Amino acid sequence: MKQLEAWGIGLTHCKAMRSKILTSVIITVLFALISATCLFVVISNIQEINRTKDSLKNLNNYAIKLNIKDEKLIEDYQINNVKVRCTLIDSNGTVLYDSTGKNLENHLNRIEVQDAINNGEGSSVRLSDTTREKLIYYATKLDNGQILRTSIPFKTIVFFKGDNIIYWFIIILIVFSFSIFLAMKLVRAIIEPLKDLENVTARIANGDMHIRVKEKSKGEIGSLGRTFNNMADQLQNQINQVIDKQNRLESILSSMESGVIAVDRRNRVIIINPYAKRIFGIRKDITGELISDYIKDYDVNKFLNNEDDIEGEIKLLHPIERELKVKKASIIYDLEKIGKVIAVQDISEIKRLENMRSQFVTNVSHELKTPLTSIKGFAETLKYVEDEETRQKFLDIINKESERLSRLINDILVLSKIESDAFGEEEEFLPNVIIEDVLNMVKALAETKDISLEVDQDNQQLLYGDRDKFLQLVLNLVENGIKYSNSGSKVKVSSYSEKGIYILQVNDTGIGIPKADLPRIFERFYRVDKARKSGGTGLGLAIVKHIVKTFNGEMIIDSTVGVGSTFTVKLEHL
Repeated sequence: MKQLEAWGIGLTHCKAMRSKILTSVIITVLFALISATCLFVVISNIQEINRTKDSLKNLNNYAIKLNIKDEKLIEDYQINNVKVRCTLIDSNGTVLYDSTGKNLENHLNRIEVQDAINNGEGSSVRLSDTTREKLIYYATKLDNGQILRTSIPFKTIVFFKGDNIIYWFIIILIVFSFSIFLAMKLVRAIIEPLKDLENVTARIANGDMHIRVKEKSKGEIGSLGRTFNNMADQLQNQINQVIDKQNRLESILSSMESGVIAVDRRNRVIIINPYAKRIFGIRKDITGELISDYIKDYDVNKFLNNEDDIEGEIKLLHPIERELKVKKASIIYDLEKIGKVIAVQDISEIKRLENMRSQFVTNVSHELKTPLTSIKGFAETLKYVEDEETRQKFLDIINKESERLSRLINDILVLSKIESDAFGEEEEFLPNVIIEDVLNMVKALAETKDISLEVDQDNQQLLYGDRDKFLQLVLNLVENGIKYSNSGSKVKVSSYSEKGIYILQVNDTGIGIPKADLPRIFERFYRVDKARKSGGTGLGLAIVKHIVKTFNGEMIIDSTVGVGSTFTVKLEHL
């Protein structure tokens, strides 16, 4: 409706402008015609007066040439169908004869008489003191000093003849019609570009930034169109820049791994990025809404409203329990505080890692303390034991605890090196060779527990990575299978390729792992209770997990208590 009203107003303005231009042109043409007519009348008047004077002059010269003495012959002569008035004046201005038959006063002061006395001839157009009407006079000086003056009434001059008036009206009609035609062309030349400009302006105002004015006209209107197009180009460029900046800002806010919330002075949301929405469980656009209507947490709202708090840590309970680090800053515009922005960072993982590190230190301390306590205790006891059999028994215990301590320290160092990528070089290698080396290394351990080792290798493709890490991976899995298998069990190692993926499987028929423990078996120092008697460090599978990650691979566990376990490692070929 607004657009239609704007169009209606625009058309009304165009019609009003058209009427004004036409009116102005018609008035101008009429003024020009009237002025031309008046000038024509003046020129015709002057020409007719001069023609009449020439006729009177010729009449005087004719009389003088023929030496006509009888003035009545001159009186019978007509100009403009009127008899000529004849007057004879001596050099002193005394009227010797006048065709009016009146006794006239001295004419020495008459203009035409003075000019004739001084210059030989003279003329004037003035009111006659004798007849009280306007006359055209012409006086000529005779050889004897007398003045011959002839005259006719001014009113006898015909300025417009019948034929001329008709022609004048025809010319006026043609000029007026042609002027109207030119005026209409002028109106179209002015109004049409302006209507086009108005149309383009309305469409740009409605969001169509690609339309431009057609530059058909030249001169000022064409220059106006070009200027308008240039302005529209600059406006579009500025809008594109603003949109580009806004899109960049939205992209940055959307990709940030921190929540950003900007509110005004009334705590109404200006900006909230997707990360903040996920943290607080907001599923719709809340721009312009009160932030407290969507974030119900007391600590968050208290932090938001407290001007003294700049940053802090908050434990969020809804919708998911999280540890948040929040920081607040004021939004200043033109030296005035218009709102505030809150940065929210989820530090739950950091807290969890800190907790894991603390637990790791505690576990390491505990794991190291246990064998050290045993070694120290039995070593001190040996000072007072004289029985050789008991002494030997204590020495065996000290030796086992030392080996356990050595394995623990070695596993910790291996895990630390793997996590930091501090050793090893990547190269091409064939897994089959390494698997055979591992089986030779654990053969003695398997024989002591009466466990049979089987291998099924059907892979001839190379892997790319750290050879030593891959050896450690296979060794830990096979040793793990042997350690947690009962006497008379079997451990099978399978190596093959499938759809471009290398697959390593270690299957045992041991005690198995409870379902409840499966999610945690890769944690450091985590051991299933039933397996504690095996003397493991609890770091073997943690080491395997990190090695698989260095190969960008995947590990799958399938285990059933009392049946056995299968560890499957999938790696990409070279």
